[in-house]
Amino acid sequence: MNRKTISKEITLKGIGLHTGEPCSMTFKPAQDGFISFIRTDVQNCAPIKALAENVCSTMRGTNLTNGKEQVHTVEHVLSAAHGLGITDLIVEMDGPEPPIMDGSSLPYAKAMEQGGLKEIPSAVQELKINKEITFKEKNIAYSAKPAEKLTFSFVFLREHPLIGRQEYTFEYSAEGYLKEIAPARTFGFEEEIAFLRANGLAKGGRIDNCVIIKKDGYSVPLRFDNEMVRHKILDLIGDLKLTNRALAPMHITCSCGGHKTNVEFAKLLLKECEK
Repeated sequence: MNRKTISKEITLKGIGLHTGEPCSMTFKPAQDGFISFIRTDVQNCAPIKALAENVCSTMRGTNLTNGKEQVHTVEHVLSAAHGLGITDLIVEMDGPEPPIMDGSSLPYAKAMEQGGLKEIPSAVQELKINKEITFKEKNIAYSAKPAEKLTFSFVFLREHPLIGRQEYTFEYSAEGYLKEIAPARTFGFEEEIAFLRANGLAKGGRIDNCVIIKKDGYSVPLRFDNEMVRHKILDLIGDLKLTNRALAPMHITCSCGGHKTNVEFAKLLLKECEK
């Protein structure tokens, strides 16, 4: 499989989910083997590469740094790129956080498609494993084992009458990603809102860019009856893009994971692959 970029620039505009700040974000073609974020609002900002080693925070999102500047909540953009097989991309932003759009990765994926997907005559570096890899932390568990197809299984547990246990398995294809995973929106629980805002988060949360789970219903109609666990897979696919490799056929399972442990698992997969 060859590396892939886009053919032309595409721009999206909106506000960041957590910072609430406006941002104009432009996807540009690249051929350096990385997905890189560049803060155009910062003079002479060096590229911030989407690598696990550059993660500086995972508080309600995956945030990256180049040692000086940061970009926040990049997982949905990275998920869209991973879902479409894009390996080389420049993401220019005139703010600290990508526009949240509708809370899913679908607007990003559609924009990248509009930019025209283009192959680069260079083979993609693959992440392969030859044995089962496991990772556990308290009630959180991950595993990856060789398989015939790349597949993701996730179990989302929450003591809430509307959630309880949600479980979903997704067998990867770009077409399947666009239909089954990309439309799933970010979500939060009503009782968490005060905490998030007290900690400087969710300033840009609106009824049109996230799903709020209330005691007896949802703030907006769901796109899937298990939209929450699908969004968890969306996030996992985005965070695993930080390996900067294409995932070989394997079955990845996760129970109760989040951004922090997603990144730790990505680092573990890289380490085991390099052995």
